[in-house]
Amino acid sequence: MVAEEFQIVPVDSINVRHVSTVFQSVYGNDFPVKDVYDPDILWQEISAGRVNAALAFDWQGQPAGYVSMFKNAPNPRLWEAGNMVIHPAFKYSNLSSLLTKIYFEPAVIGLTDYNGIFCEAVCHHYVTQIGAAKSGLHDCAIELLQLSAESFKDHRAVSSQRISCVMSFQEKSEPITPVYVPPEYVGIVGSLVQSLKPRAILPADGPLPMTGLTVREENYYAAAQTWKISVREIGADWLACLDELLHEAASRKVISLQIAVNTAYPALGAAVKAMRDRGFFLGGLLPQWFGSDGLLLQKLLETEPDYEQIKLYSKTAKDLLAFIRADREAVNR
Repeated sequence: MVAEEFQIVPVDSINVRHVSTVFQSVYGNDFPVKDVYDPDILWQEISAGRVNAALAFDWQGQPAGYVSMFKNAPNPRLWEAGNMVIHPAFKYSNLSSLLTKIYFEPAVIGLTDYNGIFCEAVCHHYVTQIGAAKSGLHDCAIELLQLSAESFKDHRAVSSQRISCVMSFQEKSEPITPVYVPPEYVGIVGSLVQSLKPRAILPADGPLPMTGLTVREENYYAAAQTWKISVREIGADWLACLDELLHEAASRKVISLQIAVNTAYPALGAAVKAMRDRGFFLGGLLPQWFGSDGLLLQKLLETEPDYEQIKLYSKTAKDLLAFIRADREAVNR
């Protein structure tokens, strides 16, 4: 794929060595995901189908930019768009828009069979959010205080120590329905799905299971003090599981604790009630997170958000933050 003076090609076993050059031009050796500096490890991830990536080269054959999509959800057919990096020499070129198109023409990097894509846009500026909106992604969730400002090169210019993120989604395939939603969240979820593919929403009014164990996956980001947990199945041990998670989060000094729970089960309402009793509040909806949707709840430990520092572009995101703020106040009351 040739666009103006740039050539954009899939990352392969030969050109993968150029990826670190692009990252070093912007971050030095400080990018938190170290795989991008090691061509062998990065190529293993690409070969295993966990990462899809492309490199841009200028007219002289020098690496100019990088873009990737990776698996970061329990659903292996849902891809996260991220890690787009532009060499400073091309900061004012059209390269960023060319690389952004890769997310919506993923066949260029060999991706043809998938349910959808999502991105996490930071909330200390509007640029990424605007790009996602113009590209057809829809805001569905807000992760309060997810990142440490120190992980950004320009962190001294960030007025808050923690940065929130908006999660935006674009679906390719039809969703699995029905979606079971607790009564507290029927209205806001109904609003969020208006921009998505049609799905039926039913009340999550079933009891907690009497048998079985909770099935979960997790990603713990020690440097960011963020812990993300995805609960595919709720078991009879749900209450004990929650208490154990909260105890472990406190010992790890987690700031942002996020739990996505599968909406495929009527027991979701009872599960969410137990979470709200323990101080969890809404984050939003995660379309096709498990194949079926996920309902995101979150809890902040030992930290108070400065809502005025959270910059949001879309009306949907602004309305969602207002609901999240009220929900947090309600569960903490």
